[in-house]
This record gives sequence, C-alpha cells and structure tokens, in this order.
Amino acid sequence: MCGRFELNISKDKLIQKFDIDNWQLDNYKPRYNIPPTTNIPIIRDTGNNRAINYAHWGLIPSWAKDRKIGYKIFNARSETLSEKPSFRTAYKKRRCLIPASGYYEWQKLDAKNKQPFWIGREDKEPFLMAGLYEDWTDNKTGELIESCTIITRDAYPELSDIHSRVPVILPNEYMQYWLAGKQDDFPTIEIDQLDYYPISKEVGSPKNDYFFKPIDNV
Repeated sequence: MCGRFELNISKDKLIQKFDIDNWQLDNYKPRYNIPPTTNIPIIRDTGNNRAINYAHWGLIPSWAKDRKIGYKIFNARSETLSEKPSFRTAYKKRRCLIPASGYYEWQKLDAKNKQPFWIGREDKEPFLMAGLYEDWTDNKTGELIESCTIITRDAYPELSDIHSRVPVILPNEYMQYWLAGKQDDFPTIEIDQLDYYPISKEVGSPKNDYFFKPIDNV
C-alpha cells in the first residue's frame, strides 16, 4: 500500500533527474505530506517527448458514473492489473511514472497504536513509482479529469513487519520501457538501496506539510 508520500525536490532537479521535456506543473513546490484525492505530478510519454503534469490521485475509470470511485482506487495491485476492469485498459495504453523522494507507512503496534515510518532511497535521491492514468469526463458538467493510481506489490521481507505491500519502485533504467508499454513485469530496486526509520505521528495529518526527522523513542 502507498497512501502518503513526499516529493521534496526542486523543479530543476526534477527536470534533470528524469529527463523532462514538457513541464506542465503550474505553481510547483516541494511537498512533504501528500495524501490521496489531491493532484500529484505524473510523468507520461506523449510520443514526441516526456511530459510532467498534475493528475488526481485516485483513479477514475473512463466508464465510471461517479468520480467518487477515485476515493478508493489510489493503489492498484500489480498481480491483477491485466484482469480488473478498473485497470486493464490503462495497463495496456496509459502508463505513467510518479516521482517521489520517500513514502510513509504505518506499522501496527497493537489494537490502538500505529508507528509511522519514512521509506525511501538510502542515498535520499528521488525515485519513480509505477503508475497508471485515465481520462474521465463528467457527463453532467463536461469536466475532463485526468486521474492516476500507484501500483503496489508484496513487500520486501525486510519491510513486511511494517506493511505487507510496497509501491513498485522502478530502477531508473526501466523508466522508458514502462512508459512505452514494453515492460510487463515489475522490476524494483534492491532492498539494500532503501532506508527506513520511524518518524513523528504528526505525519498522520496532511496539514503537517514539513520535513519529518527520524525519531528514536519507539
């Protein structure tokens, strides 16, 4: 599962790191606590260049009658993408990459308590999560909404005590293969390239949009 992440890198680094040709992010700024149902940057291959634009985080299938379905579809299981009606067309035709510099997961301690963790690259460099996007038109208003979802897989054994699922973090060399639809499996970076540590429970509120330092009192 991936239900919260951060993207705390500059515009210039984002463009350089991921070879962005077409920048479409108005009023971009680094963010540290990004929740579902908000607009997030996605990278797409338009055929002529690599573009980055905003999409609603929570996939709304083109056939959906109501946009509220997107509240539930902010993650997609890699094992069933080619089968489920919500994802199979996007899996074939509308793939994207979602840049991040870390994501958050909550470890269940007991019936009442959970401990949040930051998880990201050991070198603190940004990375790419595999995603899908869709275009949906509101039949009542004519509004066109582009939405997206983050693909997940079974957790690395080392992270399974925190959560059973992790986002598919693609090695950079697979970026174009994924965008072009030439990659049908889900290669991920190695666990020794990742770091993770407990952070403040203040991350539980998206209103707290700032850097969360590691903590020791857990």
